[in-house]
Amino acid sequence: MLRRKPTAVTITAEDIAAFEEARLRRLQENKENKENKQTEQGKASTNAQYDPSDELKPLPGDKARIVRSREERIGVSRRG
Repeated sequence: MLRRKPTAVTITAEDIAAFEEARLRRLQENKENKENKQTEQGKASTNAQYDPSDELKPLPGDKARIVRSREERIGVSRRG
């Protein structure tokens, strides 16, 4: 396998300043999101909690799917 020289990356003061600004912005956004979640949780505690598995439960009007065993799915019978 052929080797090549490693890529040299130069970092300028502008790059560092841009990185720091982006980092501070993200920290501020995270702080605001946490505050918003806490206020929403206070409101949500009075409302009924949402169950994420509700999406997986069939609706009352839907017919339940017939569950077959592994043998039935692959066509194997247990006849002597």
